[in-house]
Amino acid sequence: MEIKVFVLLLFATFILTDAVEATSEDPLVSYLLAKIQQLESKIMVKPNTGDTNEIAKKSEQRSVAAAASNDKCACPPAAGVTYVRWGNSTCPYGADTIYSGVVAGSNHLHEGAAVDPLCLPHDPQYLKSQPGYQNWVQLFGAEYQTHHTPLDHSYDRNVPCAMCQASGRTSKMMIPSHYKCPPGWNTEYYGYLMAGYHGHKAATQFTCIDRTLEQIPGSGSDTNGYLFYTVEAHCGHFITCSDKELTCVVCTK
Repeated sequence: MEIKVFVLLLFATFILTDAVEATSEDPLVSYLLAKIQQLESKIMVKPNTGDTNEIAKKSEQRSVAAAASNDKCACPPAAGVTYVRWGNSTCPYGADTIYSGVVAGSNHLHEGAAVDPLCLPHDPQYLKSQPGYQNWVQLFGAEYQTHHTPLDHSYDRNVPCAMCQASGRTSKMMIPSHYKCPPGWNTEYYGYLMAGYHGHKAATQFTCIDRTLEQIPGSGSDTNGYLFYTVEAHCGHFITCSDKELTCVVCTK
């Protein structure tokens, strides 16, 4: 629109210029030239608000369309971290329970024992197998060995577990001797730090057992497979020592 008006003004200017040269004193010609100058000034200085509004409107439409497209996209689910909640059969609020099971591991007297406990599902799935025990690697249920501690009520009971997923989290950690997570971290669960007895042959690893110390229903016989004892910090080795049972916490972020 601006280009068309400008061309017409140029054309009129050429005509009127010739007229001015012929009759420079004509009031009508002077008046028309003044109006042309005013129109030229408006076109050069002021933007076309109609076009500007149209551009803004189209930009807004594009933004709305893009937002709608994002809402409809087949976005992948938020990633998450997995962890085992030892000593409890369900996962805490905010985490999904992938499966529940029982804690199992190597016998505490076996020298070639595996050190890590397992969260064993209730319904094992088998492939091809050989009848009879081959005795290469043996798996035993885990028990609480909490006699003469504040957790005596769980002594000799077998240990449950749950495999958990915390969606939208990317990091996890276990902090020994603390039961609260640092600022900015989420507390998944907290409880007592446990491991195997120092006088037994089998090596073990420190495990954070949920404070509830849930028990497998019907358990309680002293079968002594994989064993969990509470942990105390011994003095004289440049660590903060105490005869109190150490705590632990599992955190995610």
